[in-house]
Amino acid sequence: MNFDPATSTLTLDLLATTGFGCVMVYLGKGIVRRVKAFQDWSLPAPVIGGLFVALILSFLKSRGIFTVQWTSTLSSHLMNLFFTCVGFGFSRTLLDRGKKFCAGIALSVLLLVLLQGILGIAVASALGMHPLMGIQIGTGALAGGVGTTSAFGPVYESMGAVGATEIGVAAATLGMIIGSLTGGPLAVLLIKSHNLKSDPNESAFEEDSESVFPLNAKTLLSSVCMITIIAACGIPIYLLLSQIPYIEMPYFIGCLFAGAIARNVLEALHVEIRPQEVETIEHVSLDIFLAITIMTMDLTKIAGSAGPMLATLVIVSIVCMRISFAVSCFIGFRMYKSDYNAACMCAGLIGMGMGSGSNAVANERAVMEKYGYSHIAWILYPAFSVLCVDIFNPLFMSFAPGLM
Repeated sequence: MNFDPATSTLTLDLLATTGFGCVMVYLGKGIVRRVKAFQDWSLPAPVIGGLFVALILSFLKSRGIFTVQWTSTLSSHLMNLFFTCVGFGFSRTLLDRGKKFCAGIALSVLLLVLLQGILGIAVASALGMHPLMGIQIGTGALAGGVGTTSAFGPVYESMGAVGATEIGVAAATLGMIIGSLTGGPLAVLLIKSHNLKSDPNESAFEEDSESVFPLNAKTLLSSVCMITIIAACGIPIYLLLSQIPYIEMPYFIGCLFAGAIARNVLEALHVEIRPQEVETIEHVSLDIFLAITIMTMDLTKIAGSAGPMLATLVIVSIVCMRISFAVSCFIGFRMYKSDYNAACMCAGLIGMGMGSGSNAVANERAVMEKYGYSHIAWILYPAFSVLCVDIFNPLFMSFAPGLM
C-alpha cells in the first residue's frame, strides 16, 4: 500500500484490494438486507456494494480529489475457479435432463447477438458514426463484454473506427452495470405475472443446508485442491480452442470445459464427489470476484466519451438493451418452456446479453435465493449460453465488416 501526496493517488496491493472486495460483499449484503426494494427485485448484493464504491471513487477521480489504483489480479483467478465449478456441475445426468432446452438457449443467444449487432450498425450509421462503432457498442460490448471489445477494438480501429477500443470498453462497463441491476427485476416480473413456482424438490439454497452437509476441513481442502488442479488443466484446452480462426475465446472457457470433462470422468471412475463443497467454492469465488470487478471499474471512462461518441454510446446501448429485454421476455421465456426455470434463465440471458457469464449467474442466484432453486438454470444455462455467445459473437464481429 502506498500513497502519493503529489497526485493524491492511493495504490493498493493484492491483499488490500482483495480485502476491500470482501468488505464490499459485506456492504452489499447489508444494503440489500435493509432496502426492501432491492430484495423484492432480487439485486445481487456484491454488485450493489461494489457499485456504491465505484460511483464514489469515480466522482472523486473526476474532480481530481482522490484516485485509487487497484491490484485486482486475483479477480481473474476467482473467475476461473468459478467457471471451473460451473463446468463441474455439467454432469451427464444434467445433460439428459436439460437437452430439451439446448436448442432454445442457442437460438435465443444467436438472435440476441444478431439483433444487437444489426441495430448497433443502423443506429451508429444514422448518427454519422462508423458502422463498426455500432458493432462495438452493440453486440461487442453487451454480449461480448470488456474482453471482446478489447480484442476487436484495435482490429476495428485499423479499419477506420477511431476510438473503437475506448468506446467499446465504456459500453461494456455500462452494460455490465445495467445487466446486473435489471436481470433480477425482469425475472421477478415474469414470476409474478405468470404466478410461477419453483420445484419444492430442488432445495440447494435452503438455509438449513449446513445441517445436512456439515463442514469437514479435510474434504473441503481436497475439493479446493481438486478444483484448482482442474482449472489448471483448462489451460491447454484454452490454448487449443484459441487456435480456431475468427473466434476469440476467453480464458475461462478452458476452465469450464475442464470442469465438465473432469466431472464426467470422475463419475465414470466412481470417485467420491462432494457437490456441496464445490458449490461453496463456487459461491465464494463468485461473490468476491463480482465485488472486486465492480468496485474497480473506472466510470470516468464513460463520462470521458464526449460528443458524438457519447451520444452513440447512449443511444445504441438503450436500443440494444431494449432488444435484450424483448428477446428475453417474449422469445427466450417461451423458448425456455415458460415455467419457473425459464424465468430464472431469462435473468441469466439479461446478465449474459448485457454483461458476462458471471453476471448471468449472479442474476439467477439473486432470484433463486428469494423464489427457489432451479438446477437447470443454475448449472446448464450459464455454461451452455456462455459457450454459444462465445462462438456466435466473435463470428458475427469477424464476418460483419466484410459484408458492409
